[in-house]
Amino acid sequence: MLRAHAPIGHNAVILLIDDDPGLSEVIELLLVREGYAVRRAGTVKAGIEGVRGAEIDLVITDLKLPDGTGLNVIAAIRATRPALPIIMITSYSSIESAIGALRAGAVDYIIKPFDNDDLLHAVARALTEGRMKRENAVRGSRPLAIEEYIREVVERFQDSHSETELARMLGIGRKALWMRRRQWGLKRTTKTGA
Repeated sequence: MLRAHAPIGHNAVILLIDDDPGLSEVIELLLVREGYAVRRAGTVKAGIEGVRGAEIDLVITDLKLPDGTGLNVIAAIRATRPALPIIMITSYSSIESAIGALRAGAVDYIIKPFDNDDLLHAVARALTEGRMKRENAVRGSRPLAIEEYIREVVERFQDSHSETELARMLGIGRKALWMRRRQWGLKRTTKTGA
């Protein structure tokens, strides 16, 4: 069973998969108050169907669910929508479960009981990362503007300035500069680094 609330200020739709109706309601109210549209599911099966049947921007799933685990949710979603960000929440905190969730593809792992601000920051961060991945896919993985700027400066000044001077001008380390030049196939023709 999926329930939905209309967004107030955000366009993001969040699917919350948790079998605890009290906690689900609290999280839903918190997210709706922040302007997100929230849909709820109480099982792995309902959650996976909810992702298939709607335009979802973020999934928040509990680790322990009646018909499986949040890891099952992550695996099923990764198979059909690999770029969809997923946050794992759990009261069964262990290093193994956190590592398992992150390796499976969760972008964050939050331990219950959690601070509301921590959850909201994780949601905002996950949505931003998801949006950036979608934008990069649309524009064909063009490099970020800062990378374009660094390359332009390096190409323009690499023969007239030392590697140390270039690194200082760009505000990056010499090793980072060297790695970028190597990646781009840029070779110095005159002055060597000091």
